[in-house]
Amino acid sequence: MIDIQTLVLGPLQTNCYIVSLPGSKHVAVIDPGDDIAALQKALEGKTVAGVLITHAHYDHILGLPALQNVPVYVHENDAPAMTNAAFNMAPPETPAPRVPATHLVKEGDVLSLAGIDFTVLHTPGHSMGSVCYQAGDVLFTGDTLFAHGYGRTDLYGGSFSQLMQSLRKLLRMNIHIYPGHGEDAVFGREGNEQR
Repeated sequence: MIDIQTLVLGPLQTNCYIVSLPGSKHVAVIDPGDDIAALQKALEGKTVAGVLITHAHYDHILGLPALQNVPVYVHENDAPAMTNAAFNMAPPETPAPRVPATHLVKEGDVLSLAGIDFTVLHTPGHSMGSVCYQAGDVLFTGDTLFAHGYGRTDLYGGSFSQLMQSLRKLLRMNIHIYPGHGEDAVFGREGNEQR
């Protein structure tokens, strides 16, 4: 069992997750969104073991400056977007941070952070490097899969056919999803929401 704290950050209401073992001050942060002050407050007294990026669109990485000197994990296909506004879709009035990834991930990698094993599932479609991170029966899906839908594919690096392949893989799982936006949900093997 893991503890999951959800922060809803920024104008796009991006879900940032602070994940830990019960009672532990060591945490992993997933998708630090656009509210550095709120993120810093939530992390007071905690030690961040690493930051997991589901995909490098600007609304999922704007909080990175709040997390200094910690490992940042992203799929190699999205690594260029970490420092390039043309790729991370940041609007001109929103200067995106230029915080590069320190570690590149790929399908099947297992990352041990804060005492928790996160398995990487490469799920392209919303972006070329979209990934989900599985921790037991919990899956952090970014903008690949939502409780009532899926991510758009008309942005840089998007592909509807790739997203459909990714969704077929995910919807075969018995899993509790924590998406990049909106509420969490439980899906069964037939792909039917059970919540």
